[in-house]
Amino acid sequence: MKAQDVILGARVAHVRELKAEIARLKAEVARLGAENEELRTHFSLALLAAEDMRRLPEGGRLVVVDGWNLVLAADREAGDRDDLVRQMRAYLADHPLDFVWIVFDGSHESSTVEGRLRVSYTGGEGPQRADRMICDFLRMARFSGDISRIDVRTHDKGLLKAVGKLKSQN
Repeated sequence: MKAQDVILGARVAHVRELKAEIARLKAEVARLGAENEELRTHFSLALLAAEDMRRLPEGGRLVVVDGWNLVLAADREAGDRDDLVRQMRAYLADHPLDFVWIVFDGSHESSTVEGRLRVSYTGGEGPQRADRMICDFLRMARFSGDISRIDVRTHDKGLLKAVGKLKSQN
């Protein structure tokens, strides 16, 4: 083996390392791009919910519902999306000061409002998007001092733990 072969081998190994690093960096850029898009979506929907909360009358509460969790979980409360929306309309009829925001995971961001009921879809890809959006909103509400006026409805133990932690930091 000549010195030239050793140098060539070292260069080949270095090129492989560089290619691996480039692949890692491309994956990181893609991850950060997706995270940035998710935060943009969360921010716009959180602003809508913050406005809904600002309009609450004295004694009113913002009820945030983890949509698919109450429809698809083992201890589900609704048979399907429409059933959940009907239940929340009935809740609002019995609680005239409250506002309900149902958050569903969905591939396309959207939000509709009907009186005191808002239904939002998170947009994006990946698991737990609604949970992250709800927690992002609660962080914002904690900073504005309104977190005590928010109730979160879910059976997701991880989300309930995060909500409890955020509310205890108030």
